[in-house]
Amino acid sequence: MEMDTQVTVHDAMTSNVITVDPKTSVAEAATIMSQKGIGCLIIKSNSEPEGLITESDIITKVVSRDIQASQITVAEVMTSDLIEIDPGSEVYEAARTMAKNKIRRLPVVNNGSLVGILTSTDVMTVSPELTELLVENARMSHTIDYSDMETSVPGTCEVCETYVDYLEEVDGKYVCEECKEELEGE
Repeated sequence: MEMDTQVTVHDAMTSNVITVDPKTSVAEAATIMSQKGIGCLIIKSNSEPEGLITESDIITKVVSRDIQASQITVAEVMTSDLIEIDPGSEVYEAARTMAKNKIRRLPVVNNGSLVGILTSTDVMTVSPELTELLVENARMSHTIDYSDMETSVPGTCEVCETYVDYLEEVDGKYVCEECKEELEGE
């Protein structure tokens, strides 16, 4: 007899969310992200999240416009129309929400209070079968030309089907390092 167990957002989320005040400078936010090894911060001045700032926001909204990061606050560049999810929701629902909205992070909110954050990496870690949905989202959301840069995402290699932390795109497929070398060596 097969048991049908659903993984919830609460099971997969990170509950220790790093947050900053809206008046925090972008330079301070970048320093915190760098020190903590994270790609985003939640902005809040009370228990409910007001926005989110990512490394990409800093690059596209500050650095590329030659704005001095110490002279601008996170509130001025954050994404404020947050899409949130309830901790009791299923991870599959979260993955569909991420794919549909072309996002990789969901603040987890319970009764108006921030209780965690769920990233696409969290989803793929607890439910590798959802990797295809999120990898397709990653393919569709490339709006910047990364032709000179190496891009990688965690997931299941489309050639050998091994789960790895770093997949790279080669000829339209996301593959592991070993399969990349084989494909490029042909």
